[in-house]
Amino acid sequence: MVVLRRLTGIIRGLGFNWLEAWFLMSFDEVLGIVHMCAGIFLFFLALGSVALAVLIAVKPATDHANERLRTRANTFSLIENVVLGFVTLTGVVAAWMGPWSFSEFWLWSSLAAAGFYGFALVFVTKPARMAVAEGSSAGKVGMQVNLQVVHTLLLLVVLVAMSFKPV
Repeated sequence: MVVLRRLTGIIRGLGFNWLEAWFLMSFDEVLGIVHMCAGIFLFFLALGSVALAVLIAVKPATDHANERLRTRANTFSLIENVVLGFVTLTGVVAAWMGPWSFSEFWLWSSLAAAGFYGFALVFVTKPARMAVAEGSSAGKVGMQVNLQVVHTLLLLVVLVAMSFKPV
């Protein structure tokens, strides 16, 4: 906290005020920054889901520790879905306010990827996670981890598509 105060004091001493810079930005710039930050946060949530999937897969049996991991993974998945909805909503609003047409390929492919990601997270990955926590075969355990890794790679592709979109 002290470091943050000192850093803020140094920046203000240079003549730059963060609050003034924030208010000088237009709404679509702020929305773009919020959308970008939420997308990066979603990517880190996906990495956390992969870590939880690996932890669940280490000992696929019905014990108390695995039940807690499964509960945490389900909560993590719920937060991930909420952030995905927020990212999708802010992206659609930013595209509507921005200079892009709704007929552009990168926009529709990103929306399709977001829809697929949310659908697969609820109807494919969660049942696989529940089956693993109840004690199942090694194939189902590996499939659950693979599903989480594929979800993370899908988000990485969408983040790259957003980086190279036309300006």
